[in-house]
Amino acid sequence: MHTQTELDRHFRKNINFRDLGAYTGADGRRIKPGLLYRSGGLYFMNEEELAFFRTLGVRYVMDLRTRAEADAQPDPVLDGITYLQHSGLEFPTAKEIDFSPAGMSKIGAEGEEQLKKLHFYYRTLPFDNEAFRILFAELMQEHVPLVFHCATGKDRTGAFAILLLLALGVDRDTVLKDYLLSREYFAEMLQEGLRQDAEKIKSHPELEELITMRLGVSPKVGEMVMNEIFTRYPDPDVLMREEYDIDAEALRALYLE
Repeated sequence: MHTQTELDRHFRKNINFRDLGAYTGADGRRIKPGLLYRSGGLYFMNEEELAFFRTLGVRYVMDLRTRAEADAQPDPVLDGITYLQHSGLEFPTAKEIDFSPAGMSKIGAEGEEQLKKLHFYYRTLPFDNEAFRILFAELMQEHVPLVFHCATGKDRTGAFAILLLLALGVDRDTVLKDYLLSREYFAEMLQEGLRQDAEKIKSHPELEELITMRLGVSPKVGEMVMNEIFTRYPDPDVLMREEYDIDAEALRALYLE
């Protein structure tokens, strides 16, 4: 079984590849390693990374990108793996947002409006998400080892990881720390983006948050998502049952040691 240190040694940081195993869940039990992986797009992997990826024994890949994204940059097809693709962006609010670099670089009133739309989108992403519903159903059928990913493995992937870890009984602070780890994996890229627009940010502070959301993850957004979840559902088991028709205890029986 590969440790996270080994995974970090074999994958470049921008792949954002992580094993959710070894976190402590309900009743002090730990998540089984080597079964639940989160990642950025597999299409980013080079030949050496793909060779190592094959050693992990992954049998299922869930792509949370839109069909257009998946068609434009398809995942590599590897023997023995079942591929699933269901967009985690099927929300009316998401369709109103320009996620392009230009859209994520707006300033002034347009930048403030962009932030408003993004914050609402992120707060609602964990709820009534059909792609997440399908992914939970796959896990309940023990279709593992499984990798779930979007483009960069930090937003749609991050939202599902939050739900999964909460369902497995991981405490709130640890779940948030896992979400924010993407900030460390993309630290160099984020710092460079902020450096390039440092002068503009001085007069347009809204741009700093937009750049942070585009090139990393925002602590503000992470807290916002967690607060929304616990405001609606103080008990994660109720969240799983009402939003995703999942028996959290049954899920824990499958994936906790």
